Amino acid sequence: MNSELYKLLMTYDGLDDEFINRAFEIIMEDEEDLEDFIKDFDIVNDNEDAMGSYYFNDRRIVVNKDSILTGRNDIRNKKLLALKVLRHEIEHARNLKTLYEGRDDIESLIVRYGLENYARRNGLYPFTSFSQLDPFLAAFRRIENYPLNPGDRIANIRAWKYMVNLLKNQRKTEDLLTARANLYFAYTQGYNSNGWYLNPPTYEYLLNMRMMDEYRYLKKRVEEKQYVFGTRLQYGLPLIDGKEYDQKILQKVKLQKRKQPK
Repeated sequence: MNSELYKLLMTYDGLDDEFINRAFEIIMEDEEDLEDFIKDFDIVNDNEDAMGSYYFNDRRIVVNKDSILTGRNDIRNKKLLALKVLRHEIEHARNLKTLYEGRDDIESLIVRYGLENYARRNGLYPFTSFSQLDPFLAAFRRIENYPLNPGDRIANIRAWKYMVNLLKNQRKTEDLLTARANLYFAYTQGYNSNGWYLNPPTYEYLLNMRMMDEYRYLKKRVEEKQYVFGTRLQYGLPLIDGKEYDQKILQKVKLQKRKQPK
């Protein structure tokens, strides 16, 4: 837990630019390895829906304070929400760093799929499947399938996991329960039942983007490696059955399923 950031969250009165700037400074003190991937940081105040953005080409993070203050009515503590937004965008920068490192582990592969457009435009990796898609159609499908994008899922999971860790000593406060609930939703994002089994979001993303070569390679690799539950959940890969989805995720985030009224 970052004690300085926790103290800022607990003692600072209200959400303003000074809080966001100080929070960013504190977080970045532990992220020296990301300095090459976060070149600029800005706070804006406008009516756009996005609470935060990471611009991969400029390597710039933008946080929209007004959108944070007016968005997510289910999160009453706007300082908590601002920290999550900050962390989410920082995790996008981490994904870009992972892309450039070019490793062959499962995370690097999944990140590469989520950043296929950037990787392809910058000549980092070939994506032969995209010869089958018109560029405008590919752009439309990226927007349409954003909730399934594996890179965003990773950023969302890690951001809420960071918040849970920051608050873990609070035991049963509203903030901690909020963070754990949203971590649960981040883990389950994109896992939709088709009546027989849960569609794994990363597979769905590749299929919807017509990345058929990548889909076949990933499917074969997953079948051969037999990744553990936590790895499959983190990267949007197939879960074994409904029990894993319904119970093990709740256990992972330390939540209990509500009993149905009799």
